[in-house]
Amino acid sequence: AEAEKNKRIIEAEADAEAIRLKAEARSYAIEAKAKAEAEQMAKKAEAWNEYKDAAMVDMILQQLPKICAEVAAPLQNVNKVTLVAGPNGEVGAAKLTGEVLEIVRNLPKVIEDITGVDMSKKMIRK
Repeated sequence: AEAEKNKRIIEAEADAEAIRLKAEARSYAIEAKAKAEAEQMAKKAEAWNEYKDAAMVDMILQQLPKICAEVAAPLQNVNKVTLVAGPNGEVGAAKLTGEVLEIVRNLPKVIEDITGVDMSKKMIRK
């Protein structure tokens, strides 16, 4: 009877130890998973922060040809243009093209005013 009692005590202690070890392993796994998820979320947040400006610049660059076409569109309805030479002597198509290019050249500042993104800084390769 005493041997049977000791056997049961040893078995109960072994079961208790097994349960404790399983719970400890489960706890460690949950903690490791939580740390990995937190790290992943931090990396996603950092990537999103960088992507936000890059995405905005990308969308703007994709729309740039359309914007330029809209700027130049009124010229399609012109039958006759008379240009007077300026102090630097440009006349004709060179003057007209220069005017359109000047409008396009000012677009990055306009885009920055609208979006808050300085395209000149975002387009520099690192």
